Amino acid sequence: MNRAVLDASVILKWYLADEEYGSRALRLLDDYLGKRLEVLAPSLLEYELTNGLVIAQKRARIGEEMAVIAIEGFMGLEIPVRNLVDLFPQFLHYCRAYGRSVYDASYLALAETEGISLITADEGLYRAVKRGIPWVRWLGDL
Repeated sequence: MNRAVLDASVILKWYLADEEYGSRALRLLDDYLGKRLEVLAPSLLEYELTNGLVIAQKRARIGEEMAVIAIEGFMGLEIPVRNLVDLFPQFLHYCRAYGRSVYDASYLALAETEGISLITADEGLYRAVKRGIPWVRWLGDL
């Protein structure tokens, strides 16, 4: 089975129909549900996803009822999340070396620690690290 860290930019596409590369993200969900892909994420994913859905609801991209259904659906997927406080030195490295937030650094640190790819649809993150970190993959290239 393949393994990958998916960040919130990818997982949000499962619930927001108007997102670019949504069909590619949904293929990853299908692979996860079909047990062809093991998905890992830092524990902050739950908060990032919820925040993204709340923002989408405020911007009238989805209704409040759909936001609640999406959050409940996501929680039902039981994606393994990891508390990464012990990886703080790696967070600092990625923040300094690539000018990224602690949030982005947590996905990078988890993928590095697990020796697997990070798949992102965050163009800023991908552009910042693509030359120095070959295991970060752009959703648009899948």
